[in-house]
Parts: sequence; structure tokens; C-alpha cells
Amino acid sequence: MFISHHRKDGLLRDKLWRLQHLYRIKDKTKNRVKLRFNAIQRRIINALLLFWQAGKPIRHFDLKYRQGGVSTLYAIIYLDETAFHKNVTSGIIAQQRNSLNHIWEIVRFAHESMPTSVRPELKQDTAHTLAFKHLSSKILVDLKILSTGLHNLHISEYPLCDEDDIRQTIAACPPTANITFEGVGEGMNHAYDKYFEMKAQGLAMFHPWFIQEEYRLPTSAATITRTLEEQKVTKLARLEYGVMLDDGQILFRRRQVADLKELFPVLMAEDDRSCFLTSGNPFFSLKKMEVIARDLKIQLGEKPARTGDGWETWEEPTPGHQYAAGADVAEGLDVGGDPMIGGRDFSVLGILCVTCRRQAFRYRARIGVDAFYRTCDRWGRAYNQALLGVELNNHGHAVILGLREACRYPNLYKEDEPTSAFIKSNRVKKDVRYGWVTSGGTKATTLEQFRQAVEGKFEEDEHHFTPEIEVRDLVFLQEAFTFKNLGGILSSDAGRHDDTVMAWAIAYQMYLRVKGRSIPSLDVGQWKIGGELESRKL
Repeated sequence: MFISHHRKDGLLRDKLWRLQHLYRIKDKTKNRVKLRFNAIQRRIINALLLFWQAGKPIRHFDLKYRQGGVSTLYAIIYLDETAFHKNVTSGIIAQQRNSLNHIWEIVRFAHESMPTSVRPELKQDTAHTLAFKHLSSKILVDLKILSTGLHNLHISEYPLCDEDDIRQTIAACPPTANITFEGVGEGMNHAYDKYFEMKAQGLAMFHPWFIQEEYRLPTSAATITRTLEEQKVTKLARLEYGVMLDDGQILFRRRQVADLKELFPVLMAEDDRSCFLTSGNPFFSLKKMEVIARDLKIQLGEKPARTGDGWETWEEPTPGHQYAAGADVAEGLDVGGDPMIGGRDFSVLGILCVTCRRQAFRYRARIGVDAFYRTCDRWGRAYNQALLGVELNNHGHAVILGLREACRYPNLYKEDEPTSAFIKSNRVKKDVRYGWVTSGGTKATTLEQFRQAVEGKFEEDEHHFTPEIEVRDLVFLQEAFTFKNLGGILSSDAGRHDDTVMAWAIAYQMYLRVKGRSIPSLDVGQWKIGGELESRKL
């Protein structure tokens, strides 16, 4: 006999109770057991609870290592949503039939294992659809679902799915539909975009292998000596996930590294960037960028950056220190999308500490020319009248003009040697040009010198490299992962930004020119980041 969800039974009305008591799955040893949430499934459930309690449609992306039971969990969740509600259509799509067949076995077995008193009677039972007779509800799986509006949609192994198929399926869903994504990183494709877009909105989670309790090997009584890389992973696991890696987990990791080799960062992911590493002629060394990003996360976990309206600082202006700044001025192009991935260009100001050889400050926002040149003037003066190089593009001319005439910025970069000349009154007069040119060969040289400054020499691998400049800007690293040499053209992938890369590359050129020089005598007074200048003599 079917018992509807309207029955006044406290247990049956409890979604979490139903998930853990009404459905059986086959575990890794093929035993038939009730669903019991593992560590990753508990993290997902806690995230979904926020949607359930608020009565809002779910939007969630789970980036994971190669196993973990994520597909199983969503298959059971959406089966439950379909079996206990009327007029509901749920769908699961994947990249290939083999994956769908596996998921469908989970759904079918879970339905068959339900107690007969609550198991809904079937009206339709096919190779990819279960329809429930008295509910007018159904759950189905397919490579794409275009003809049916879905109330629940799960996309399994999303990075491998066809982007157009996914887009069309989602377009058929009403705004109130629950839509979830999961998968292993498979290169910087549409899944990379979607994950970081949703992460910026707090709608995505990354699940590293060490979250799972059983991934460890037996150990002897003696404590093992951890390599530098293992020490960094241990620290990252503690800071970001509250996990203390024991010796058994480190031994398991060593075995996986030896067996999987270059596939280890993808299949047994430890962070949400290295699992997306791919070919495609990247300009920066992705392996070195991944090491820098991992170390920076640890550093910022212990000492977070200070932030304000568009700015982020890792070092306040220090009397006696020398600073160099680069500005990339937005061209105003509109490429659509999220602020971090697509959208109108940003105007970016990056300031390097020449004395400490590290990134000190970065401003990044979509603002008008007049606001940007005043921003450059404010922060450039704050950082000891930093030598400021502004990219000489269309809007760069206006920024330079504002800095010279309206702000009278005292340390604006001009070409080392005048490069243009004109004849006037039978005399040759050299025209001094302000700003940094990044066209043609100049751009390639600018970027190449900056690349070596942040990742060391070519012959140094990711385990042993010595940068000249310490990177502290996570936004720069995100852009660096998608910055490529496309047939001799150095730029980001289509629809992504490289404003921060260019600003820092110009700042490094200013760094090279400031290095070894003394700064003007000045008193920066009691300058505080985000505050006002209480006293300043310039």
C-alpha cells in the first residue's frame, strides 16, 4: 500500500530520515546497505540544508576527486523528491551511456529496496524512466532532456558533458527547479568557468580526497619523515578543511602519486585549481602557478589580506621603501559573464614593493577614466610616490592626461629615451612620451620578463624554482591559469580577463627602473590603508 507524503508520520516527513532509512545502495564490496552519509556526503547535505530550510531552489556544484559517492547521493535525493511529491519530474544526465546505466542501477535498486508500505507503485518502467502511478511523477536519465520541463536536474560528470546539451536542458527548466552539478576537473573548459562562477556566489564546493576517512594505509610504529610538498599539503588540509593528515594518509598519497603520476592532481584532487590543469599552450607554467597558489592559500590563511572597495593590500606603505606601480586601463569591452570570468574589462592598478620584492597592493574595478586616474594618484602617492607606468592604450591616454594635468602626479613614467621627433622652425625637437607601450614586440618582452620574475628560470621545475617577485594576488593567479600563447598572440582565453596580468607586468617594468634608485624625501605621516592621509608632505 502506498503511503503519501501527507501522512502525519514525523519520520516520513523528515527528508534526512528518509534518505538514511528507506533506501539501500551497493557499497564498494557489493554489500546491500542502507545509505549512510560519508564525509563528503555530509558536507553536501549540510550545504543543501540551507536551501531546504530557506525554501529556495538548489543551485550547487560539487567539484571532487574521482570517487566519493556524490552521484549516488544526488540520485537518491532526487528519487526521494520524486517518490514523495506529486507532479514532479526529475532528470539525471551524464556524458555517456555507460555512466547513465551505472546511475540508473542506483536509482532502480534504491526504489526496489524501499519498504513496500512506502514504495510508490510504478506506472512506467523502461530503460531510462520510472513513472509513479498515483503521483503523476517520474524520474528519468538521458544524455540530454529537451522535451520535458524538469523540477529537479542533476548533471553527473559535468566537465565531460556537451556544453550545448547542458545549456538546452537547463533552458527547459523552470526558475524554481533544483539544479546540481558534479564532476572531476577535466581541463579549463566550460566546467572551469561554471565552477568558479558559482564559487564566487557561494554555490560551489571542492571535495579533496583526504576528506574521506578510509583513504589511508597501515603504518608502523615509527613516524615517517614528510617531504616539503607533503608538509605543505598537510598544512593546507588543516587550514582549509580542518583535517589533520596522519601518516597513513601520507603513505596512501605516496602510493597514489606513484601509480597515477601526472593524473594524480586530477583524479585525486587536493585543490580546485590543479585538478583543472591542462595543455593548450599556456604562457605561464601551470605547475609552478599551482605551487604558488597553494603556498599563497596557506599564507593568507594565517595572515589574510586587508580589503576595501575594489582594493586589496598585503603590505601597508612603509617609510623608506621603494614602490613601483603598473596600471592597465579598461577598454570598455563587454564580453558578458561573471565579474571573475567574463564581463566588461577591469581597470587594474598593481603596486610592487621594490625593497621587499613582492606584491604590495592591487586595485581592480570597473570605473570611469576620471575615477581611475584619481585612484591611481591616491594610491601611488600613498606608496611613497611610486613610479607609475600606465598602459598607453586608447583610454590610457585620458588617464595619463588626468594624472599629469588634474592630479599633477609627481612620478609618472615616461620613456627612457624620446622616441618621436618632429621638425619645427628648422630645428629637431624630441617629443617625450608618457605611458608604457604594450603593442607588438614590446608586449612579448614585457610579459616574458615578468614571467621569469614570478616563476624563475625555465630549467627549474615546480619543486625547485626561485622567483624574483613574491606573488600574493590570487586574482592574478586565476588569470594566469588561462593566459595563453595563441599562435604568437599573448592573451587570455576568449571571454576571460587578463587585466591583472598586464597591470603586474607593467609594474614589474617600473620595478626594474626603480631598482637601486633612492626615493624622494617625503613624510607619509600616519597613512592607513582605507583611511585618509592625516599628514603628508610631498
